[in-house]
Amino acid sequence: MDNNTVSNPETKVPKGKDMNDSDYLNDILSTEKHYGSNYAIVMNEASNDSLYNEIGTICKETKDMARALFNLQFNKGWYRLEQADANKISTISNEYNQKYNELN
Repeated sequence: MDNNTVSNPETKVPKGKDMNDSDYLNDILSTEKHYGSNYAIVMNEASNDSLYNEIGTICKETKDMARALFNLQFNKGWYRLEQADANKISTISNEYNQKYNELN
């Protein structure tokens, strides 16, 4: 692991052709992300306020579950993050500020 990676110590799982706990969590997280995206589309196309609010509740629960799954994976060391380079952050921030100023 290099200095640009943010992670926890990895919890060991059996390797092989069978799915392990890490594989299952990754699969479930991916599914929850897709559900959340699809619920957001359904909300945009809801025909009335009651349906919109109900789907909104389900969408939030789905997003909360995805967050909990991410946290579990990260805590077990199965999800690594890469630290962004400070220069890259500054460059992107400047680009967006310039675009924002062009709109005014």
